[in-house]
Amino acid sequence: MARAFLLGGPLGSKLPPASPICTTAAWCPLPDAASIVGVGTVLWRREPSQRMGGRGKGGARSKGGSKGGSGGKGPQKPTDDPSFVRWSKGMRLDGSPRGVTYIVEDYVASGSFSRVFRVRVETTPRTVARSLEGARNRWTKSRGEVFAAKVMRKEDSYIQYTSNGPKEGELLQRLESQQREAGLEPLTMRCVDSFPTKDDVGQEYWCLILEWLDASLFDLVRSNGNRGLHLSMVRTLLRQLLEQLKVLQDLDCTHTDIKHKNCCLVSTEHYMAPSSDGATMILSDPMAKFIDYGNAVFEGAPKPHPIHTKQFRAPEVLLKVHGGWGPASDTWTLGVTGCFLVSGQLIFNSHDPQELLRLMGQACGAFPPRLLLAAEDARMRRCAENIQAPRQPQLASWLNLDRKGPAEAACADLLLNMLALDPSERISASDALCHPFLAENGEGAKVPVPPQGQLPLRRL
Repeated sequence: MARAFLLGGPLGSKLPPASPICTTAAWCPLPDAASIVGVGTVLWRREPSQRMGGRGKGGARSKGGSKGGSGGKGPQKPTDDPSFVRWSKGMRLDGSPRGVTYIVEDYVASGSFSRVFRVRVETTPRTVARSLEGARNRWTKSRGEVFAAKVMRKEDSYIQYTSNGPKEGELLQRLESQQREAGLEPLTMRCVDSFPTKDDVGQEYWCLILEWLDASLFDLVRSNGNRGLHLSMVRTLLRQLLEQLKVLQDLDCTHTDIKHKNCCLVSTEHYMAPSSDGATMILSDPMAKFIDYGNAVFEGAPKPHPIHTKQFRAPEVLLKVHGGWGPASDTWTLGVTGCFLVSGQLIFNSHDPQELLRLMGQACGAFPPRLLLAAEDARMRRCAENIQAPRQPQLASWLNLDRKGPAEAACADLLLNMLALDPSERISASDALCHPFLAENGEGAKVPVPPQGQLPLRRL
């Protein structure tokens, strides 16, 4: 009999009723992925018969950030324009400098600035074949010549955010080449092609051809009944993401939008293992990568303000500290993502900046005087000064990691170091990788073995 997991968790939030999911005696695939490589936050998913921007007359192109026809509700995302990327199955994406044509198989999802499609290679010259062969490593499994095509305008804007297709492609290729030149195995998401192209009605766009990834960490936790993952999965996924963050920080580059929906899995193969609060999902070969590098910034380049999705926004951004934000802010957002993996919920779940500061004070302790002195937003500084922080940070208690074993204590300590309120005191990705929770033979939890007598693994 299928067991329905009751939603809820250590943070005590009320969540909608759960639908029945897998029994402990079944091997189950995740539901269809709602977040695929390069999309960022997914705004919708439609069946092929309901796809956006299908064949039809090309309407007037609205500019990113324009009011649109929403009754005065404010700026509209570029992809809210129904004429944004008119497409059909079998549409050809031409223009690659490699001499390759990509054929659209289906629509996948949309973000603020782009639509993403599943594509295949129509022709593969020998030079491209050699390039694709290089992708076959522990981070990128060979799945045939199927890729994700991220189609966007060459340049675009929406409120304080901007998008630049060629720049994003160049960044991804630069990250890969610098790792290869150092004799390292590339960890970051691969961009195998970047070129101008046209949609079905001849409108010009920019296309990035990215390695195909699967569901996001948001989807993974949702499929686990909106409960936190087994600590062994948190350890593995967090280590992989910190390895990629180290690559960025070594280059003085800030991603600016790390979150649960911008971390995608290479594979969703899994089994269900018993745990203290019911069966939990264990990935058979967990591998995760950051996606959506469209707003990444190198030190020395102009920096927009603010950055981050609100529930992930770092204190130095909220307080608008003198000198601005930097690579350490990515450590904060990855720390918030790690807490989500542990608890199944967002620990700073508010859109109100003052409420976010209050929650940070409760979870992480009092705001350091040095940070407050550097705050240029007087109203937010007064709010932080007036927060009655507890004697001890409540993060471990919120995550239900207190009064347990050494693995739980080590996990709580790492996350608290990643969520240090002062960015100058925040642990770096390099040092985090040496933390006892992540170190080999450290305090990390062991992976449960699959129960005997179960069916073979299935993949989406």
